[in-house]
Order: sequence, then structure tokens, then C-alpha cells
Amino acid sequence: MAEECARLVAEGSADLAVPMLRKAVDRITRALMYLDDSSGIIGDDLQELMDLYAKACAAALPNPVSLTGWLVKLECDGPGWPRVRLADFAPALGKRGIAEVERLVAERARVADPWTAGFAVRDLREQLAEVSGDVDRYVAVLAEHLTNAVQYQRIAEVLHAAGRRDEAIGWARRGVAANPGSPYTDRLRDLLVSMLLAADDTWVLCWSGGRSSAGIPPLPNTDR
Repeated sequence: MAEECARLVAEGSADLAVPMLRKAVDRITRALMYLDDSSGIIGDDLQELMDLYAKACAAALPNPVSLTGWLVKLECDGPGWPRVRLADFAPALGKRGIAEVERLVAERARVADPWTAGFAVRDLREQLAEVSGDVDRYVAVLAEHLTNAVQYQRIAEVLHAAGRRDEAIGWARRGVAANPGSPYTDRLRDLLVSMLLAADDTWVLCWSGGRSSAGIPPLPNTDR
């Protein structure tokens, strides 16, 4: 079925593939709640269908309000799969659809159970900020949930990609300092080192105590 739908999209008949793919995603999502998918094979196939559905929607441009309602319901009321990527659906949603996502997410945020739908609401808010293209807004939303090094890394990467290197370095430093024992800190530390090296700020990697002010091992002594 996936191959047939991919062919329809490629041939310019995405409007025929859209309802087939949506029905398939719904059915497999429900079935996965009762199946053992420890291998992850079915889940991977489901995500591929979801990605193809996003591509078909971008070509066929279905009703954005209907699409929005389905996406938000899947994310907030579903089992956690497939992954809803608003960036993939943004071409199909357009300004009208994105505005509707904003409205529905704000509505969900007012009544969301923090132990169930709370994560989904936060994820959608972060994605909305990302697709808005407003870097400051995206950073502000990410900064609302600084529970681990991963979140600091995301902020640092966003700022670095926007050419705001000094701010990115500052956030990376904060993240390393706030999460010294986290298994996720190594990647953040690597990012910090790469940014400092690119900025030719290698001298700040060490300080008088022989330890790094950013949690980075001191540079080797090459004078011996």
C-alpha cells in the first residue's frame, strides 16, 4: 500500500493517496497498542507512512482545519506514536492551519493533565515556536523546561545556527555547569568545545586550578 501511495504522489495524484494513508496510520496506530513491537519494525513502518502522509498532504493541500484537528488529537490523545512533526506538515497547514494548531494547543494547555497530555502540549508548543522561524521565541519556549543537558544543547544549537555564537556558548556553559553528572552532558560539552575552538577561544578552556571552568578537561601541556 505504501508503494502504491508513493507512486500516486509521484504521479501527481496525491489527493487519492491522502485518505488511504490517513486511514492506514490510524489503523496501525490503534493496532500497535495491542501488539508486541519490541523489534521496532512496525513502529518504523508506521513512521514511514506518517512521513509519506505529510508529503502527500503538502502536494494535495487538504482542508487545513481538519488536518490540524487530527494532528493535535494524535499527538495529545494518542499512544505516543507515530511522531508528529509539524515542520513536515507546515506546507499543507499554511498560516491558517498553524494558527489553528496554536489555538488548539493553547486550549489543551489549559486543561491538560501534566502526567499524560502535558508532554504532548509542551512538544507541540516547542514545535510551533520552531516553525515560526522566531529564534527568540523558540529559545524562550525551550528554556521553560530546563530539566536536562539535552534541552540546553537544543538551545545552543538553535542559537549557533542563527549565527549567535556568544549566546550559544553561554547556554552551553550553563548546561554543562547545571548537569555535571548527566550522561547527556558529554554531547553538550563536545558542542561547547567545538564552538570555543571555532571562535579561537581555546584559552578559556582552562583556568588556574588546572580544571576547566566549563567542565572540560584541561588542555595537554605541550611544552615538555
